[in-house]
Amino acid sequence: MNKQELKDILKGVALGVVLAVTGSVMAAWSEPTQAPTGGNADAPINVSNTGQTKGGNLVVNNNNQNANGLIVPFGAIVAGNVVPAVGLKIHVVGKTGSDQFCNTKEGANRKCVTLEDLCQKLGPNVCTTN
Repeated sequence: MNKQELKDILKGVALGVVLAVTGSVMAAWSEPTQAPTGGNADAPINVSNTGQTKGGNLVVNNNNQNANGLIVPFGAIVAGNVVPAVGLKIHVVGKTGSDQFCNTKEGANRKCVTLEDLCQKLGPNVCTTN
């Protein structure tokens, strides 16, 4: 057997290996069972200006990498099935909870009060703390 014959045999073996590997890869692949986008994962929330709806919970800042969990620079935050009243930045239908209510001033000028403090100042006819 001369060198040329040996080269031709090695080329044939290499081609056979490539074809065998290609055939096994093709056998493992299967066509989609539905046309796009059927059967795919749900689309992610994205940066578009189009309104988006999510059926499940939305968790933000889960890794605690930022000081604020949710920032809404424009518009109102609405909880519950309601159209927000004009001028309100937060509109909640139903019960809410808070330990303190604070003004927006910084440092020593910030004042925070509890609901009990407010009720004591406003008097028993205005609110109850139950």
